[in-house]
Parts: sequence; C-alpha cells; structure tokens
Amino acid sequence: MTPLEQYTANHRFLVNAVATAGSIADPVAFIANSFFYPLLAHAVRGPLVPIDGVLTREWVGGNKRYWPGAQFGIRQYTLEGIRFARCVAPAGGQGTNAFDFFVVGRADYLKLFRHAVKSQRTKQPEGQPPVLPAEQIEVLRQNTLGYLDLKNLNRIKELGGRAKRGILLTGPPGNGKTSACRWLWQECTRLGYEYRLVTPDAYRTARGSCNPVEAVKELFGVDRRGIIFFDDMDIALRDRNTVRETEDQAVFLSALDGIEVNEGVAYVFTTNCSLDLIDPAFKRPGRIDIVLHLEAPDAALRRELVGRWHPDVRAGFNADRAVEQTAGYSFAEVEEVKNLLILHHIDTTAWDWDWAMNQFAENRQELATRKTRPVGFGALAGSANGHN
Repeated sequence: MTPLEQYTANHRFLVNAVATAGSIADPVAFIANSFFYPLLAHAVRGPLVPIDGVLTREWVGGNKRYWPGAQFGIRQYTLEGIRFARCVAPAGGQGTNAFDFFVVGRADYLKLFRHAVKSQRTKQPEGQPPVLPAEQIEVLRQNTLGYLDLKNLNRIKELGGRAKRGILLTGPPGNGKTSACRWLWQECTRLGYEYRLVTPDAYRTARGSCNPVEAVKELFGVDRRGIIFFDDMDIALRDRNTVRETEDQAVFLSALDGIEVNEGVAYVFTTNCSLDLIDPAFKRPGRIDIVLHLEAPDAALRRELVGRWHPDVRAGFNADRAVEQTAGYSFAEVEEVKNLLILHHIDTTAWDWDWAMNQFAENRQELATRKTRPVGFGALAGSANGHN
C-alpha cells in the first residue's frame, strides 16, 4: 500500500471504531482547532473506551477537562444531548497528531458546531496571577499572552519582527516557576490559545521514535497561536563546556531555532539550573529573549500568599507572626506549613500554627537525614548481609 492508502485505511478503521463504541450513526470526523477549548469546557466527559481492545491511560495533574486521559484510546463526551468522541491514536511515521480528531453523527454535526461557536463567544473571567513581584508578572504576561494577541502578532510580522518568543524561568525549587506556568496554562485555555507541555520523558520518546527528526519538530510547533512549556529541560540546556556534549543538545537547539521558522508561539522553559551553567548557544537572542529569576518571597509576597488562603484558615493564626516566622521560606514551603495546619485541624478541630511550624521543621530534618541513608534494593540487600 502507498502511504496515502495506508493513512486512509487507518483513518476509516478509527472512525468506524469510534462510531461503534459511541453508537454514533453516520460518523463525521473533524478537527476542532480554535473551538477545542470552548467546546470541551461546556461538554460533559464520558468514559474512556479502547480502540480495537487497546487502551493506554495517561495520568495528568491539571486541566483534566481538556486532556483525554489516554495516549491511545477514545474519550466520549456529550453536549446538550449530542454524543461525540475524541480519538487519540498516534501512529509511528505519520506524526504524533496524525490520528487525533473528533467524531460526531452527521445529523448532529451542525448543531455541535453552533454550540461550539456559542461557547467560544462566552467570555471567561481572567484567572488570578500567581504570587510574584508585580513587575515579573507584567513581563511574563507581555511576553506570552500579550505577545500572542492577534493584533500584536500581525503587527510584529508586518514590521519584519520575529514571530516567536522564548522565556526562561530560573531559580531555586518552590519559588513560583510551576505556579507561573499553571497560570499561563489556564489563560491559554480561557483565550483559546494552544498549549503543550514537553517534559524530558516526552523529548526522549520523540528522539527514540522511528522518525525522530519529525517527532522532535512537532514538539516545537503549534497549529495555531500558543505556548509550549518545556519543563526542567536541563539535558538540553547545560553548557557544553562543562558537561559532555550530546546529540540531544544539537537536535534541541536546531528544532528551537533552525532553518524552519516557527511562528505564533511562545516557548516557556523552566530550570533549576544556575544561569551560568546554561549553554551560551541556548541563551543567544532568537532562542531566549527574556530571563526571569524567581527568588524566595520577601515579607510582602509571603503576606500576599497568606492573604489568599481560606478565611477559616486565616482566622486561626496571627498573620504578622506567620510572615515573620517564615522568613527565607520558599512559596512551596509556606504552602506546606498551611497544609500541615489544615491536616492538624481536621484531626483536632484546633488551629495550631506552632504545631504546624514544628512539624514542618521535623519533616524537613527527617528528609535531610534520609539523604545520607542507603537507598534502593541493592543497598537494602547489602545492609541485610552485613555490608555497609
């Protein structure tokens, strides 16, 4: 069979499989494009079902409404009584998105489209930005969401500017990188921008595919305006003068800023790696335009963070004292104290800030001590046999 014949045969098989699983008569396949997020925002998620007996589930932490929850399978939905489904079946050699589409019955096709249009026109309230310095929030907004505004993007291209943007978020763990990305992710959903998360595992999978060049290229491109998040990609960012250069770095840099131009996209990279350890080739203009270094919160930011907690929690302790006692803590550490405070309240019905702080210090000490202990099955077996 020719590649085209193979593609159409696979497509017919998948459409029929989705129709059979969802009892969808006279099926029509479609790509939702800019209607993707508003369509799913108003739809009710149904069950996951296999394709030809195969279902590969995928765990995902956030935005479950929009992610199918499977790397290979069918997710069913209903909207105003209309049944439709999403097929996810990446095919080797034909691109990771070759068979990612929706199916609905022909009789409901136009009705579903009208619902999607109506949903898209329904304005969602803007999400609350993370607790970060105001100037950093504004720089982050301008260079991602504002940059992707169609008027700005068209004007940039009209004037001969570069229609892509690279932002690097650095700093010690727990100081806002994940929160910043989560906020941008939610705003992409609200505004109808595309978004994608690329992890080191996803990158390694693309590199190990049967067509690695095309698979990696897909990680860096968007079908429409959007943000691509690269989480903790130290494997590609480390300075080649301090670590052994690998082919991964060359492929990564080429995909980011090679001969083919990616437009209408903002790249957001996060790393715990020190800025001076990042490869100069990665930091050059055209690849990274803005670097935001996120430090541990000062007293004003800690006060803002505490001020966002549930009123019942805030009523259980002295905020001034809490801000003072958490000096030097990261955002994540302050949030962990809150979590301990809540768990203790569930157990005792009492709010005890001192207990939460003491428990946090004890937990942190325990984790620090564990770093020196043998870990892993080999270490455990060695200890049992009298070897240290």
